[in-house]
Amino acid sequence: MSDSNFINKVISNPVRAMQKSTNILVRIEEQVIIFLRFILHRAMIIWFGGKGKTVSPVENPLLLKSATKLAEEIREGKLRCENVIEAYIERIQEVDPYINATVERCFEVALKEAREVDSLVASGKYSKEKLAEEKPLLGVPFTVKMLLNVKGHLNSGGCQCFANDRATSDAECVALFRKAGAIFIATTNVPEIGMNMETFNYMHGRTNNPYDTNRVAGGSSGGEASLIAAGGSVIGLGNDLLGSLRNPAHFNGIFGHKSTHDLVPNKGSCPPEKFYKMTGAYEILVAGPLCRYAEDMIPTMRVLAVGNEKVRRTIGQPVDFKKLKILYLTEMIYAFNPPFRKDIIEGTKTAASYFRTHYGVEDKEVKFPILYDIASCIISELNRCVPDLTASILGGTGRPLSVKWDLIKSMFGKSVFSLNLNICMNFSHFPLIYSKGKSTYYHEMMQKVAQYFDILLDENTVLFLPSFPTTAPYHHELILSAIPTIPYSGLFNFLGLPVTECHFGYDKEGLPFGFQIIGRKNNDNLTIACAIELQKAFGGWTSPGKV
Repeated sequence: MSDSNFINKVISNPVRAMQKSTNILVRIEEQVIIFLRFILHRAMIIWFGGKGKTVSPVENPLLLKSATKLAEEIREGKLRCENVIEAYIERIQEVDPYINATVERCFEVALKEAREVDSLVASGKYSKEKLAEEKPLLGVPFTVKMLLNVKGHLNSGGCQCFANDRATSDAECVALFRKAGAIFIATTNVPEIGMNMETFNYMHGRTNNPYDTNRVAGGSSGGEASLIAAGGSVIGLGNDLLGSLRNPAHFNGIFGHKSTHDLVPNKGSCPPEKFYKMTGAYEILVAGPLCRYAEDMIPTMRVLAVGNEKVRRTIGQPVDFKKLKILYLTEMIYAFNPPFRKDIIEGTKTAASYFRTHYGVEDKEVKFPILYDIASCIISELNRCVPDLTASILGGTGRPLSVKWDLIKSMFGKSVFSLNLNICMNFSHFPLIYSKGKSTYYHEMMQKVAQYFDILLDENTVLFLPSFPTTAPYHHELILSAIPTIPYSGLFNFLGLPVTECHFGYDKEGLPFGFQIIGRKNNDNLTIACAIELQKAFGGWTSPGKV
């Protein structure tokens, strides 16, 4: 069958690569999970008593400028860098008691570097053009997810067994930001070793959503996304294993970009490399920017995209949207998955129809092939890439560990590790989500899915797909949803495709939501350009307290 005939068949009649399971036990378990999600959601409504606090609105005009604009005005001498850094320090001190996003702050050093920037600009030693070329982020404050190394700062990953470890050098992406003139001000909170969709650990506590402190900030870049959305940072660095950039951006109403694989260097991550070399994880782990303003993905990705100079040069180039082809998905059918909420589907469709209305392009809904055990497939591939997670943790504890017994203890708060980390260390012991005997079959399935997307996406085509079925859930709710929702975002880590998380709007409770814009490999500029266009059309980020 030709590629064109195959793709037509995919669009008109979904390829049933794997029929829905007829196993009665699995079907019963699905219904039980659905019922338990309903009960847990109602219980959390009662427990929290409805809406929590919202951080105060951003009022300082310095905090309402994009990183692009800040850098421009600083190098032109229109703004003093010291004033910008002071404004962000004050905002962090104002909002952090509510959201608990920062771990370590570097305010005094940041102010010193800001004064040095002001002196450099005042000296006239370099022209504005030269500064723009060599220091495109000059004077811009940035924050870093604690799973990325910052020299001299904790790189514990929120895990008590690494509590005293400090980074001896910067992660490569952090070094690139510094080289571009950006000023580091704080590290931000993460789930323990990043293994949770909610940001919580026993060392630094729980991070809250700035639009409703009873809701999650997401994970594992939850601290970063929450702080940026609250106005405490303008750009930040995170990394993405199974949606760790995109889900927090979705929950907090900002933008993020998971680049084409190998475009951005990702060396220098936690766990500390003396215990865990991350060799397998680097197959799917991607470092990238989180931004309050979509246009800031251009300078940040130009700084970060050193893995492919040809692709780097395309970022920020004009896009002819009249050539664009928009595809969108409103469902993915597989075991245990919660469906997308209606308002999130409608938002995604509205974004697609915008390009049809304004540029005359075709937008079409596609049906993803039914892969009933795609979640198990992804868990299997994760175990292939990261086979020694437990061993790395044991290296940090220096003691024997029974993962099954520790899982039981964690349910009662008696383990040194969080419940979610224990669940991750026990993946291989859960037959419903992982079967070692099927690992070859799952690997072949992933290769076929890659072929599907290779045909689906050409140089002018993007796919819109919601990042998560709902807006930010209440704290604790994700315990029943995290693993079943992994395919919505985690699939694209294994495929190596560029994905821009595009904030789009707010629900009736004032909670933000967005969707993913997925492109062909090395077509990062197109997905970023679409997000920038949609921000111009629909307004983008709105400060908490003003929704």
